[in-house]
Amino acid sequence: MKPDLLTISIMTCITLLYIVFVNGAANAQENTALENTAQELVSTIANDFKLPVTATSKQQSLDGKKKTSIFIENVVIRQGSLEILADRVEANATSGQGKEVIIAIGKPASYSQRLEDGSLVSASANEIIYTVESQTISLKGNAAIVQNEVTVSGDSIAFDMSKEQIMASSDANSDTSVTTVLSPGAFTTTEQDNEPSTKNEP
Repeated sequence: MKPDLLTISIMTCITLLYIVFVNGAANAQENTALENTAQELVSTIANDFKLPVTATSKQQSLDGKKKTSIFIENVVIRQGSLEILADRVEANATSGQGKEVIIAIGKPASYSQRLEDGSLVSASANEIIYTVESQTISLKGNAAIVQNEVTVSGDSIAFDMSKEQIMASSDANSDTSVTTVLSPGAFTTTEQDNEPSTKNEP
């Protein structure tokens, strides 16, 4: 007995719906994986520079041959967890990817980024120089930095992000002193960290 046209049409519709459903589920899984990957990339400083850069300002000047960029007035630069706010930003990439130098100028300019351990570092100064390769920040003029519940202010501050070391100083002709504010628990460790490790002897 041959199937009639109605039966064939119903079977065809079911087959098409099945294909659409399977493809839709696969696409959904792929999109979820991409979103999870993007979130993982944003979470660390090492992966910030693999993400797209968004830069807004009143004026922009880009030189492809010299690999330099200048942004002027109401500058906002974001890349992953990295955010820079300034009146003027100069980015120099002549040395290649991963060796960029970013200079932000403002009253003050500000910088923030999430480190690999998940902690957030934020800084402000009249001039901020960020060297990507060495992961160092130099702050000059009304400098301040906050990291792990520690706030340091002074005329000049150098911060090594990989070592999490802060070096602050006052200018020779300045009456300003270096000030450090430690929040309660800034250097505390958990009880588990304080407990001595034990080994099971045979």
